[in-house]
Amino acid sequence: VRLHRGKQYHLLRESLNHLETTLDPRRFARIHRSAMVNLTRVRALEPVPGGEYDVILTDGRRLTLSRGYRDKFYERFRV
Repeated sequence: VRLHRGKQYHLLRESLNHLETTLDPRRFARIHRSAMVNLTRVRALEPVPGGEYDVILTDGRRLTLSRGYRDKFYERFRV
């Protein structure tokens, strides 16, 4: 796992599945099979073709919210 913190990142020998079970679900949400986000860093959602959304972070980065994680994300993020 590559954990981003600001402009730095750290490599962890953990799976996203394990991190998902250990992190607070009120603060972190899985948005793709290869990505999780800190909900306090989400600025906006933008629809893209194919039923997916881009999650736009406060630093301007864009990540894909896949259809498979959309309902769970909406529940946690209260979209």
